[in-house]
Amino acid sequence: MAQILYIRKYSNQFCEQVYNMKTLTTTFAATALALGLSSAANANMMYLDLSSFGGNDADTARFIGAPDANTQTGSFSEFGFSQMLATSIYDFSDGSLLGDFYDTNIASELNAAGVPTSGTAIDGVTPVNLAMPNCPAGQCDIDALSPLVPPLASDNEGFLQSWDLQVEYHFDGTLTPAGPVYTGGYVNVYFNDLVLGDGDSSGLAFSADLTGSNIQAANLDLFFDITFAADDFLNIWNGSAWVDAADAIASGNNPTLTLDTNVNPPIPGADELLLVDGNLIRQSTLDGSITGKVPAPGSIALFGLGLLGLGLAGRRKKAA
Repeated sequence: MAQILYIRKYSNQFCEQVYNMKTLTTTFAATALALGLSSAANANMMYLDLSSFGGNDADTARFIGAPDANTQTGSFSEFGFSQMLATSIYDFSDGSLLGDFYDTNIASELNAAGVPTSGTAIDGVTPVNLAMPNCPAGQCDIDALSPLVPPLASDNEGFLQSWDLQVEYHFDGTLTPAGPVYTGGYVNVYFNDLVLGDGDSSGLAFSADLTGSNIQAANLDLFFDITFAADDFLNIWNGSAWVDAADAIASGNNPTLTLDTNVNPPIPGADELLLVDGNLIRQSTLDGSITGKVPAPGSIALFGLGLLGLGLAGRRKKAA
């Protein structure tokens, strides 16, 4: 009888321990999920602060909308671009379109590849004209801070009136039968002063390294880690607070970017490709968006505390 009571006693203790562990697991999982959902819902909100690029000068120089006393734009969820000229250069040294390629809009790289030029596509019929990007006409810039701009009269500190953002990029990749796979590269985004024109208020706003890609049909996503940001310029909501990208980088918590665009078709057709100096070259114009995110360490830390709590609960029961 005593043996049965002994077994029952410790069986009850074990059941209580399991119940407590399940309760703790559920509590911390629910809290982490709530934080995760909050972070996901707000992760893409951003604003720009022009204090590193002339302060309020850009806003006072606007001609649509009223300037304000601060140096910050209103918040927005994504950078937008339209009709950006994209040039893809495919290594054709082995006689196959598949294999290494790179995308660039850098003038020196395009010149080295033989652009600008014109000729007949490899289909033997279609004329192809390869051009340098016309940056003043909008083929190199971010032209929207959605949904803040357009309209131009919003709280945008004169964006697209007294300043804009110019983009320079080089992406490396491999063309497979399923489409392009991007393996590396970078993008630089420059603050471009449109008023003074002397370059005093212009400069590098932020840079990001390409870390990977995903393509589904014609939809292409490119993923980046931000590696540089001007002080105070790019600010991203992390789910609980605004984070200056420059500060996040300094702390080792690099913000990320996702570029979403369409490449149609993913594998270029013979009527699009011009053979130039051993490479096949295609040009197209792209529309798309770029969103930003700062990893939120709070939910990770809380989940870690939850696991610690489970461990301590188990130890207390063992000691009992």
